[in-house]
Amino acid sequence: MATDTIYTWKFSDKRERWTTWYIIALSIVIGLSIWWFMTKQYGMSFIVLLIAGLVYFIENNSDEEINVIITLLGVKVWSSFYDYSKIDSYSFIYSGENAIFLRLNLNKKWLKHIDLVIDNSTANELKDVLWNFLEEKPKSELTLSEKIISKLKL
Repeated sequence: MATDTIYTWKFSDKRERWTTWYIIALSIVIGLSIWWFMTKQYGMSFIVLLIAGLVYFIENNSDEEINVIITLLGVKVWSSFYDYSKIDSYSFIYSGENAIFLRLNLNKKWLKHIDLVIDNSTANELKDVLWNFLEEKPKSELTLSEKIISKLKL
């Protein structure tokens, strides 16, 4: 696989959250659990605690740096490989004039797209590479829900 590598880059997947964020999130989880326990919805209380614990576990045990490799056969993101037949198209997501994501639009039913963090120089270099293999959709901006998710650091 290393001989057919066309382009590679790494990006940090670490979310910088402040202590207040964790206090608010924990308060919401505990508040919902207590509310559902008091209204005798014990299953929902358990599910909220289970999901919160699972998210915390995954966040603390995931890699902080993601390696992306563009090859002649497809795109490798960390340990997953997507050949070009599984990728419908790609687009660059901008915030103002700055490229922030390369969005790979997949041909899958449940996982519709993958957002890979980039900067302007990486975007310019990828434009020269990816058009040989995939269709480019016009550049787009973040949707309102994506902006909210980014602001809340979810």
